[in-house]
Amino acid sequence: MTDFRCYLAPPVGLKRLSLLVALAAALSVVLVPGASAGKFDQGRMGCTGESPATCPAGTVGTPYSLPVFLQDDDPWSCAVFSVSSGTFPPGLSLTPYASDSTKGALISGTPTQPGTYRFYISYLANREASCAATCGNKCQSDDEFIIPINPGVATPPKLTLGSESTTSGTAGTPYSLQMTASVPDAKTWSISSGALPPGLAIDASTGLISGTPTTSGTYDFTVYAKVNADSRSDSKALAIVVRDPLRISGAEPFTAARRAAGEVGAAFESSLTATGGFGTYAWTVSTGTLPPGLDLADGAISGTPTAAGSYAFIATVTDGEGRTANYPARIVVAEKLAITTALFRPAKVGRLYSAKLKTFGGVKPTSWRISAGQLPKGVRFTPSLGVLAGMPKKAGRYRVTFEASDVLGVVSKKTLSIVVAP
Repeated sequence: MTDFRCYLAPPVGLKRLSLLVALAAALSVVLVPGASAGKFDQGRMGCTGESPATCPAGTVGTPYSLPVFLQDDDPWSCAVFSVSSGTFPPGLSLTPYASDSTKGALISGTPTQPGTYRFYISYLANREASCAATCGNKCQSDDEFIIPINPGVATPPKLTLGSESTTSGTAGTPYSLQMTASVPDAKTWSISSGALPPGLAIDASTGLISGTPTTSGTYDFTVYAKVNADSRSDSKALAIVVRDPLRISGAEPFTAARRAAGEVGAAFESSLTATGGFGTYAWTVSTGTLPPGLDLADGAISGTPTAAGSYAFIATVTDGEGRTANYPARIVVAEKLAITTALFRPAKVGRLYSAKLKTFGGVKPTSWRISAGQLPKGVRFTPSLGVLAGMPKKAGRYRVTFEASDVLGVVSKKTLSIVVAP
C-alpha cells in the first residue's frame, strides 16, 4: 500500500544546485510504495508492529473501542478518516475521535462475527502553509491494521413462563393446567406466592397443575420456575376461578323420580331451574322428545299435550363457560278424562241397589260429585268411589248429573237416569 508523505521546501539562500537537487529529491519521494505509516501512532493506539499493525482483540457481543491517533502533534484541520480497503469487523464503525477530532478517530461498536480482519485506514486533511509547496495544500497517509475478533460466549436463551391465562374450574371436577416454558432445560417448579385452589397441586418437575378442586372461589397465585443447570428463572402471576357445579332441579308436577303427568287437552306447565356454573344458561332437549304440544324455553316446559303416551327425554343446560348438566325425565300424557257409564240398571222399591260409575283416561285418582238432580230416597252416593248404593223407597225416574275430576283438575260431566220400579 502506498504511503503519502509531506515534505517542506528547502530554505531560501541555498545555492541553485542544492535547490534543484532538493526539489528533485522531494518530487521523487512523494509516492513511496510499501513505506511505513507516516502519521499513525500505533503504539499510542495499543497496537503492535507496523503495516500491518495488530490491534487489541475484540469479542463478539462485547462493546469494543479503539482510538486511532496520529503521530504529528501539530493541529490538523478538516480531518477525514476512512477505511480505504480490506475487511472491517462487522458491527464496528470508524468515526472522528470525540476527545480530539483533529488528531485521530475512534473505532467502536459491538462485533457481530468472529474472525481476523485486515484493513487500511486512510487519513486526509488540509494543513498549514508549510505543506502547500509539496502537497498542493493536501496531505494524506494510510496504514494497514489487523483486529482479531474472538467468538463470544453464547448467552443462553431467556426463560419465559406461560400460559398467559387459565380456564375456570368446577368444584368436584378434575382440573389440569400445563405450565409452559420457552426453553426445554430441566426446571424446578413451585408456587412462590398466593395459593392454588384447595385440591390442586403443582408438579415440581413438569409444571403441571392438577387435581380436583373442592371449594369454589377465586385463587390468585404466582408460579416460579428455575433452570436446574444455571441461574435463569421466571415467574408468572395467574388466577384460577372455581365455580359451583352446574345442577338442574325440576318443579311440580315433576316428582323426585323426575316424572310428571299430563293429559290430552289439559294445559301443562313446569319449570327446570339451573344453579351453579357461570353466565347465561342455554337449554336444549338433547335426547328424546317432549310430548307433542309442549316446548322447552329458558327452562320452562309448557303447552297443551295433543297426544297420549309416555315421553322420555333429557333436558340439557349449558352455562357461559361450557359446563353442562342433564335432567333425564319422563312425561306421561293420559287420554282426556271421560265418563264411560252409559246407563244404570233399573232399581226396585224395597230392594238393595248398587251401581258404579266408570271413567276413561284422566290422571288417577278420580273424585266424583253430583252437580245436578237428586238420587232416589234411600240411595246414597260415595264421591271417592263413584258408587251408588242403598234401598230405594219410592218409585220413579230420577235424572242426576255426575261430575268426575282427576288430579289435574280435568272435569267430565254426564247426566244419567235411575229408574225405580214399584
